[in-house]
Amino acid sequence: MNFKINPSAYGDVFVLPKAVVNNNLRLAGAIQLKALLYLYCNSGAKDTSCEAIAEALGADKGDVSDAMIFWCERGLVIKDGEEVAAVPVTLPLANNEFPVSVSLPREEKPVPTPKKKVADLPISRPSHEQIAVRCNECEEFRELFSEAQMILGKTIGYEGQSILIMLHDSYNLPVEVILMLLEYVTAKGKTGYKYIATVGKEWSEKEIVTIEAAEEYISSQNEADEIWKRFKALTGVNNPNPTAKQKKFLSVWTKDFGFSVEMICLAYEICIDNTGKMNLEYMNKVLKNWKDKGVKSPSDAKREQERWNESNFGKKKTEKPKQEVFSSDASYDIKKFEKNIVGLKYLDSEE
Repeated sequence: MNFKINPSAYGDVFVLPKAVVNNNLRLAGAIQLKALLYLYCNSGAKDTSCEAIAEALGADKGDVSDAMIFWCERGLVIKDGEEVAAVPVTLPLANNEFPVSVSLPREEKPVPTPKKKVADLPISRPSHEQIAVRCNECEEFRELFSEAQMILGKTIGYEGQSILIMLHDSYNLPVEVILMLLEYVTAKGKTGYKYIATVGKEWSEKEIVTIEAAEEYISSQNEADEIWKRFKALTGVNNPNPTAKQKKFLSVWTKDFGFSVEMICLAYEICIDNTGKMNLEYMNKVLKNWKDKGVKSPSDAKREQERWNESNFGKKKTEKPKQEVFSSDASYDIKKFEKNIVGLKYLDSEE
């Protein structure tokens, strides 16, 4: 089925360059297209700042700021007072293919592997007689109950015995892995059987069924918890423990990007300055930009900010005097960071 424009819709129109479709449609995201359409439709409005556009679209100010940078780089949008430049030549579409020479295509994202799902432990539990038979037949279960009592510091009654057996039978966790699980939850101070069952389900879904896999997982979780403690102490966030999503981002920022906790805190303060809240995706954009540009320390970040200001405003951006929060060398001054709130503005293209 083909489609066509309703002629009656031309009663109230605005002009949009063909370059939007022919050169940029594949690369532009939803918020970028929405922001551009709004700007072209309301180009004569008094207030076309990122704040005004974000409010009109019900979008995040930081995302709108990124969208404006995207269109400025492609010559379809300019800032107030900026010299008008020629728009790149629009190449016609042929056979529904977009011109590959105009801009690089987006990086193809790997298709995520579907997460393994396992059912909750059955409501029906093994009886006292069944537990006794399993212990008589298998010395491994007797050792499991004995070791579990020492790890948890309490007597393992019927409820605990049935949960441990079901972790083995329903979630396919070997006895040695179950014992490591018990040590893990005990270190967290959570030894309730309901929590133990929840962690057992998570380990089964993640296929943590060997000693090596359990050691790697526990180590990564402990590292994330330690990073979060330092991050929490420096920023004052309220969450006592990181969420699974926060742990994932922390792992990427420290392991994949190679940033210190102090640089993550700096990205957090920049995010707060520009969005007014903690936004993991926004922080990730800042940190990825730093990684791509070789920014490794706060002093590097300061120089990059000054370079960006000069590139976008023609001169260094002037602000009200603020107490210096960057150390003079490449190392990070922790005490100074703890006493000050970072005031660096990042990606403020609307100003």
